[in-house]
Amino acid sequence: MTEFLLDFFVLADGGKVIFSHCSLLQCDETLIGAYFHAINSIYKICFERDMQKVSLNQYRLHFKKIEPFFFIGISTIHVKTKVANENFEILSNQFYKKFRSKLTKNWESDVALFHNFNSEVDKQVKEISLTK
Repeated sequence: MTEFLLDFFVLADGGKVIFSHCSLLQCDETLIGAYFHAINSIYKICFERDMQKVSLNQYRLHFKKIEPFFFIGISTIHVKTKVANENFEILSNQFYKKFRSKLTKNWESDVALFHNFNSEVDKQVKEISLTK
């Protein structure tokens, strides 16, 4: 994606990946969604809140819950935390604003609805690159 945010995932309830823009994690999205959903669920039980940020080796994981979505971003630890957080927040908020009204209680899990968000991500990447 960029050097600021390598991967960006959006999960629905239960950990289903409904959108992804990846360069780092190249594995089954079902496994990724289930893993992050499980980790956040355990964290929430232990600490009574959703995860926000975790550093693992060379990577920083960013988390944000805005019902009904759970957002995950991955950046390297070499990028300033503030910069990575700002870019993660921008993408999360853009996705939420664009799609919150399109989801209904009877949503049929049609993830094709979200495919055109890649152009929003690419636009954000260009803006980041121009301001470096």
